[in-house]
Amino acid sequence: MIAARRRLSGLALAALCALLPAPASAAPPDDASNLLLLEVRLNGHLLSDSISAYQFGDDVFLPLGELSKLLTIAIRTQPGEGRASGYILDEQRGFSLNVGAAEATLNHQREVLDPAQLRLRADDIYVASALLSRWLPAGLQVDLPSLTLRVQPREKLPLQARLERGSNRMRAGAAGGYVEPGYPRAPTPYRMLSAPSIDQTVGVDVRRDGGSRGSLGQAAYTAYLTADLLGLEARLFANRVWPGGAADLRWSLGRNDPDAGLLGALHARSVMVGSVAAPAVPGIAQSGAEQRGAAISNRPLNQPTSFDRHSLQGPLPPGWDVELYFNEALVAFQQSRADGRYSFDDLPLVYGVNEFRLVFHGPLGQLRIERQFFLLEQSMLAPGHGYYSLTAQRDERGRRRQLAQFGWALGKRLNASAGLVRLTLGDTERRYVNAGLRAYLPSLIVGADIARADDGGALAQAAVKTRLLGWSLAASRAVTRDFASEAYAPSADPVRFRDQLSFDGALPLPAWLRFPVSLQARRDVLASDRRNLELLARIATYQFGTAVSNTLRWQSAGGARSGDGVLQVSRRVAGIGVSGQLSYAVRPLAAATSLAIAADKVLADGYLLNLGVARTVAGGENRFTAALNKSLGSFGLGVNAFYSNRGGFGAGAQLFVALGREPRHGRWIADAQPMAASGAASLRVFLDKNQNGVMDRGDEPLPGVGFTVNGGGTLARTGADGIAYLNRLPARQNVDIGFDVSTLDDPQLATRQKGYRIAARAGKVSELDFAVSITGEIDGTAYLAAEGGRRAIGDLELELLDAGAQVAATAKSASDGYFVITGVLPGTYTLRASPAQLARLGLRLRGAHAVTIAADGKFVDGRELYVQANPD
Repeated sequence: MIAARRRLSGLALAALCALLPAPASAAPPDDASNLLLLEVRLNGHLLSDSISAYQFGDDVFLPLGELSKLLTIAIRTQPGEGRASGYILDEQRGFSLNVGAAEATLNHQREVLDPAQLRLRADDIYVASALLSRWLPAGLQVDLPSLTLRVQPREKLPLQARLERGSNRMRAGAAGGYVEPGYPRAPTPYRMLSAPSIDQTVGVDVRRDGGSRGSLGQAAYTAYLTADLLGLEARLFANRVWPGGAADLRWSLGRNDPDAGLLGALHARSVMVGSVAAPAVPGIAQSGAEQRGAAISNRPLNQPTSFDRHSLQGPLPPGWDVELYFNEALVAFQQSRADGRYSFDDLPLVYGVNEFRLVFHGPLGQLRIERQFFLLEQSMLAPGHGYYSLTAQRDERGRRRQLAQFGWALGKRLNASAGLVRLTLGDTERRYVNAGLRAYLPSLIVGADIARADDGGALAQAAVKTRLLGWSLAASRAVTRDFASEAYAPSADPVRFRDQLSFDGALPLPAWLRFPVSLQARRDVLASDRRNLELLARIATYQFGTAVSNTLRWQSAGGARSGDGVLQVSRRVAGIGVSGQLSYAVRPLAAATSLAIAADKVLADGYLLNLGVARTVAGGENRFTAALNKSLGSFGLGVNAFYSNRGGFGAGAQLFVALGREPRHGRWIADAQPMAASGAASLRVFLDKNQNGVMDRGDEPLPGVGFTVNGGGTLARTGADGIAYLNRLPARQNVDIGFDVSTLDDPQLATRQKGYRIAARAGKVSELDFAVSITGEIDGTAYLAAEGGRRAIGDLELELLDAGAQVAATAKSASDGYFVITGVLPGTYTLRASPAQLARLGLRLRGAHAVTIAADGKFVDGRELYVQANPD
């Protein structure tokens, strides 16, 4: 229920929260409580996983400098001076902003601004989204429920042309737009034992259920730890409830490598023992919960767990919940469970884009987002490649589940698969063999699968997936003979045929009026010739600040017909978040079954107040909840209460603390957001005076330097010691950490290493160094030598070669022959004219220049470069 999701519980201990001071390092309370992390999208391309934004009332403030950089608009901000300058698309359309004077100049027109539309922070200048949309040549629509900023260009941006040119280099599994920068790999070695990252929750509550005579008090402690142990990735979940609760412990050990470097010739990507999950096998096995066992696979870590199905699983601390969005529509919701995990199993995939976004809500107002994106077409194996997946489990009752699945390429567009499955169905252990073929044709995927059970039962299925007029279409037919499995439950009247059909897409409306739609139908023909039918329809939209999603399900089985649905609405009004969920039945009787309404309001000093009411029609229960929470930066603390008209009431308090260790100084870092399921990096920036690339005596740490993660900006900045701690990096995948040159105060500074690629993993802190040098400048004049003298030559392409004969910089001479090459790092170079251009023009170089830039960055000027006509 939405009321439960919004943590609508308590006010009793508000005074205690008020007495707790915020840590000195925290952001200003009004800003910290309103911080948003938004995804940025341009015409379906993901430009950034997260940029910082702030919400005040109904306005969302966006970073002018960061957004301009993402959109390749030539505006640079100077937050320290409260100024910004540059131009928009064309140098004739100049732009300047003076925050102190509250005025801007755009296209030579001066404009007096409302100071309330500007927010000045250390990292950037934040501007109200409506005002920024008017300045920039693009509409900026903020979708708060999905935390997405959609950019709708009114004029073609330079970025759009770059995306078209770089489409062939886009990273597999990225939503488009992010082009791999080619950073070198930084090793992340395993240790025998490392300091863990820990997410821990302590809660106490007292409650009385309706009808009971006394109240019940209990306390609970939950911890989730990740670390290196014995040269492996280790994770541990521990939970204990007092009084009387038994301790729950689950663990796993293993390794994950997105580049398939495990087990030598096996080229495995994942090797795990302990608590492991089992993937689905079409028609036979559904995704299994984590159980004791072992698993080995070389399947890509960022690809579906099976061909046309995908499962999402992970840790979920007590009191948290998670919403699942698929292709921008809300499709599922889960609250925290006793095992401390969430699990969305066997989600159907469509032809084309499959984008899953997980939005996590914490009990103390925390919010974070994870996303996965892939194209179903990318599951095709290239010639000469194959995959395998081996899993063995045993549950607490000793029942076994064993799967061995293999796939290989038979040709350029034809893949084959086969495997063995062993599982317990009811009280009987069953064995299966399966095989399949899949053809990847232009705009079409055709597949066929067969399976046979050890009792003689058989299954055959054909399926097709395609895309037509913007809609993803899928159709399949399965034929069975005495076949029983987890997908076809044992029955006295078993399924003989199963037909499935689905449509996924959006209504053909203008881009700003988007309505994602999903239609699914399944028909089972039973051995008795009876027919069962199930229909599922979902439509969603976000318009005028309001998100609406409605799901309707219709079933007909054995002559009985039923229908039900869920309507969800959320909106922010005057700084108050309001959400509601209505569950209803349409057959056999049309009636509401439950209703939940929730509201949240950010108060002064970062307090978050939640209120809600939920009504269950069948039981006649009205449940009122309230909560007052505060995320204190280094930890979160909240109180809650509830009351029911059925006689129940209660109150409680909860403390959440995440801990991670910064390895350079050995200090522990506390946070109100979870850390244990993600990676981290300790980034050090220093002025490398002796040019050896290592920070040693005499080198100076550089404060205030920022970084990018997978092309998007971050809030992390180096401190006085030149170190920044960057946490919550996506685990089990490659992460590109770049150096943000725009955050350097001195334009004469530059770094040789533009960034690093790391294989981030949970509980691991990677240590990366960025050596910064003072750069120099080379200028001079280019001449065309001829009989009788010389003359200046313009548009001559110049190249600067480093000691390895690689092009380090380029420039062009002006009409008067003058050229300048800026930002040259210390070292010895060769200055020459471009051989390719000289060949085209029938010219040759008359002597190259050796140039040395000293460590102090002194300029080299007055160089004269001569070219002359080729005698041939």
